[in-house]
Amino acid sequence: MSEPIIKTIDDVEPTLEQMQKFVGGYIEVVYLNKESLMIIDEEGKFKGKPMNREATEIAHEHKAIFNTDYIAGDAMILSGDARLS
Repeated sequence: MSEPIIKTIDDVEPTLEQMQKFVGGYIEVVYLNKESLMIIDEEGKFKGKPMNREATEIAHEHKAIFNTDYIAGDAMILSGDARLS
């Protein structure tokens, strides 16, 4: 299994299908701040996806998840015009 990645989008809001395809399942929205949010696989941990260290660090920095929690699998950060309406 390859290392999970983060994709940042700031120009065009992706469709639900695009977000689900990227994260590999149902999406969960993690609000980072007023300008950006993170899209992750809602069941990433249950599916045994590996920890995404970079996404976890970002979520911890923004106090978006508990210190003992982590992000599993690929993550997508949406900001600017890509932020969900």
